[in-house]
Amino acid sequence: MNKINKKRTFFISFMALIIFLSGMVVSLYDNVEGKFNHNENIIINHLNSEMKYFTLAKAKEADPSYQILSFGKDVPKDIREQLTENLEENMSSSLNVLENDSNFLYEIKNTKTKKTVKSKYLKNNIFDKDVKNKSIFYGTLYYDAKGELKDIESLYKGDYDGFDFMSFFENSLDVGYSGGEDGSDRFYINGVSVPQDQIKINTPDNVSIAYSVPKNVKDNGGMVYYYLNSWENYNAFSAAALMFGSFIIALFILFYPKSIEDEVTPFSSFRKLRGEINIGFTATAITLGCMGCLIVSGYTINGVFLNLVDTLGFTFANFIVVLCNMVIWALTFLVIGIGCYDVKYIVVDGIWRFLRDDTLIGDLCRNIKGGINKLGNVDLSDNINRTIMKYALINTLVILIMICLWWFGIFLAIIYAVVSYLWVKEKVDKIKADYDVLLVSAENLAKGNFNDEITEDVGVFNSLKDEFRNIKTGFEEAVREETKSQNMRTELISNVSHDLKTPLTGIKNYVELLQQDSIDEETRKEYTETLNQYIDRLSTLIEDLFEVSKVNSGNINLDLMELNLIQLIEQTKDECFEVLNSRGLEMIMTLANSEIPLMLDGDKTYRIFENLFNNVAKYSLPSTRVYIDIIESEEDVMVEIKNISASQMNFTSEEIVERFVRGDKSRHESGSGIGLAIVKSYVEAQGGSFKIDIDGDLFKAIIVFRKNTNN
Repeated sequence: MNKINKKRTFFISFMALIIFLSGMVVSLYDNVEGKFNHNENIIINHLNSEMKYFTLAKAKEADPSYQILSFGKDVPKDIREQLTENLEENMSSSLNVLENDSNFLYEIKNTKTKKTVKSKYLKNNIFDKDVKNKSIFYGTLYYDAKGELKDIESLYKGDYDGFDFMSFFENSLDVGYSGGEDGSDRFYINGVSVPQDQIKINTPDNVSIAYSVPKNVKDNGGMVYYYLNSWENYNAFSAAALMFGSFIIALFILFYPKSIEDEVTPFSSFRKLRGEINIGFTATAITLGCMGCLIVSGYTINGVFLNLVDTLGFTFANFIVVLCNMVIWALTFLVIGIGCYDVKYIVVDGIWRFLRDDTLIGDLCRNIKGGINKLGNVDLSDNINRTIMKYALINTLVILIMICLWWFGIFLAIIYAVVSYLWVKEKVDKIKADYDVLLVSAENLAKGNFNDEITEDVGVFNSLKDEFRNIKTGFEEAVREETKSQNMRTELISNVSHDLKTPLTGIKNYVELLQQDSIDEETRKEYTETLNQYIDRLSTLIEDLFEVSKVNSGNINLDLMELNLIQLIEQTKDECFEVLNSRGLEMIMTLANSEIPLMLDGDKTYRIFENLFNNVAKYSLPSTRVYIDIIESEEDVMVEIKNISASQMNFTSEEIVERFVRGDKSRHESGSGIGLAIVKSYVEAQGGSFKIDIDGDLFKAIIVFRKNTNN
């Protein structure tokens, strides 16, 4: 099975497991319903406080002479009034909650007053066993004639056997308790100190009390129904389901190969997050998911969720409720799975590696370390005094901070000294290692091994590393130039020998012919003209060689004067008309201004265009057009000469302007191959630029003269 199939198998298996666990949990709702809420502890835990106030209120109703609060003479009047008012408010509140709740039945009998107070919803004697047997909660109290609790069932004895003052008032008044210096205990009520024995909550006497919550609880909107039907009653089931599902998912994640998990979404996506963000988001998602499961499952089991969906008028209400539960459980199990993977990833790859490479704290530490290292980097090519001053100021600042910390500063000074020693030692060792690398490279360079290259970072010697690289590059460039120059010399000798030999051979042959007595005058005249042509060709070649010699030596003297560039080009073109016309070339000149005055050397500028026109005549395709475009701007003038080559141009624009390079390498045309090189040198000597542009068979010579040309 290839890796792609393994990843697909894992993803499908993981999703199937999540869906299966979610469906299993939801399917158990019907079995759970009603098994967690029929518990008397729910009544006691939620209603115990209300029942205490309710007991006092109903005992007072059965015996109007019953005085609930009694005060000593040391209790201020305003404190008495506050306590009495507060107690009456709480009793009234408990009566509103329980007295009209049909699910809360009660009966109070006072044997002294012979008065019975009972719930209007009570149909039978609450003290009958039949009522008790039909109750979820059944609690009784019996106080004798002395007010002592003699019998209690299902209620907390500590809450009813002598009522605790603090438990009645601490949640509604500023009440405190402390032992006095004289050994007496005191209450503090709204800032007033009152001896404990001056305030008492009296227990009723001669009274029997019974409370009952029937098993058949009705949905009357009362407090009993609310607590018995609360979603919180099912939290134990939901928590157990979460723990079981988490255990199964953890086992699945634990035993599956991590190499597969690393590349499967969503694990791969979360792994790209910084550790704190990943853990924080996952922990938050797990917490919210678990809370959502508790709430949604609780409200689903108790029927509130379904009733809400029905009330909103949705069709397929049951399906919507089930789907919502499936989604919340599946998402929760998914984030739990991501959390399990995070734990596995951290443990397997190493906690230290995780903290170092995958956390924001690790990034911060690396940046701090990088900043310290950067602070310690010294470039010997920079101003070293500034670096020393920087270290001195930082060290002074650290010392001043430690001085301000007094004795703790001594402890920091010791740590600072140790850290400084380790840091300096590390830097010195690095400098020594870098120096050794540089020394080896220098020795190789001294031996002539220019192929040796320093690839590693040599710290403070990096500037020297660059110089070593420049030496190598310069040497290689010098070798290339020397080789190129040598090849050019060889080609020069070959070309010049060929070009000199041709006219000299012709001169020799025609001189021998002229020495014959048998030739007539007309033939002699024809031979003489041909001999002059060979002499002119030889003279031109020698003149070009002298020009090359001047260019090589840099001995180019300029006689600058203001010239009309357009007029000079026209003049040169006219003088080359015969040679251009012999090839059937049509010269087309485009210009915007008929006068462009420039400071130029007339002879050398004439030679520039003469060489270019002769080059056009030699190598252009016969009977084609040659375009001369002159473009003037504020700063310069550009002259562009374009022609179509008669043969394929198998050279580059850089090669053709080198000395002794000819476009016609077969040397069918006469010439020395230095015409364009002379053009380039003369143009640049006058502050301009010259370049060749080749596009297929289109040959373009581009000259740019600056208007402010100075020698």
